[in-house]
Amino acid sequence: MSHKVALKKRVLSSNDLDMLDGLLKEWCDSRHYDILNLEAQEAARELVMWFEFGVDKPHQLRELLATR
Repeated sequence: MSHKVALKKRVLSSNDLDMLDGLLKEWCDSRHYDILNLEAQEAARELVMWFEFGVDKPHQLRELLATR
């Protein structure tokens, strides 16, 4: 028997993008990374992924970024 599970991703609003951008810039600044650095690009992908799957509080996202 096959079961299909549909995962719904959240749609990003302009406010959400501003928040994620701010968190990424904060993370990059604390590590002296350029925003175009490979590590920064990977962190950006992870931020969006976490957000799409329900982690939407800045402090939670900041904590997850800190584990990188």
